[in-house]
Amino acid sequence: MPTIEKASTKIQNLLLAALPKNVFDTIEPSLTLVDLKLNEVLWEMGEKRKHVYFPTTAMICLLYETEDGESIEVGMTGRLGMVGIVTFIGDARMAKRAVVINPGQAYKMKAKDIEKYFEEIPDFHEICMLYTQTLLAQISQNGICNRLHTIEQQLCRFLLIINDNLQTTSIYITHGRISNVLGVRRESISAAAAQLQDKGLIKYTRGKIELLDRKGLLAASCECYEVVKDQYERILGTYTSQHDS
Repeated sequence: MPTIEKASTKIQNLLLAALPKNVFDTIEPSLTLVDLKLNEVLWEMGEKRKHVYFPTTAMICLLYETEDGESIEVGMTGRLGMVGIVTFIGDARMAKRAVVINPGQAYKMKAKDIEKYFEEIPDFHEICMLYTQTLLAQISQNGICNRLHTIEQQLCRFLLIINDNLQTTSIYITHGRISNVLGVRRESISAAAAQLQDKGLIKYTRGKIELLDRKGLLAASCECYEVVKDQYERILGTYTSQHDS
């Protein structure tokens, strides 16, 4: 059988780019490219979900907040995934809000449209469900990471995920913001960053972290990063191979 034509590689979101071209052409009229601002809240727990987002250059974090007002990351994504789908097919309580931690762009789709495509387009339904498996794995692995691994290892995991999604070695983020996302003290992030800088893995100035040695960051990170990354690549690879045959 001939290879099925994929959506254009110019599409910066990898899930959308993996769709067969005819599927993407069908859903494209429902996609709107929007600018997302730093700290923009895309949804809060208890709100009716109006949109799903497919980031291209933005980075979005799913946060869980305690009754005391403390927050911790349960998942985050950029061009590799999507944000909001779990609220339609899973437990919306696993995250209390979705916040933009790196400004940029994303494709936005209305809830009514995604529900329609879920029912009518098996390929779209399949890739969304496959990604949800990866998101749930990430949420589960993050719980393990936050409980068992050092702050230095957690920081490495955080930086590697951002590097994968934004495809840049220059990350504009403060230690305070990282501490809010990881749910630890700012001073602990600063100490961990100093250790990584002493090892020659990163260079940091106020509001900016430069990744100098990705292999070194991988070695210094815990297994949590690789576990989730391997699952994502396996799932996306399986989807792609099935639709190429």
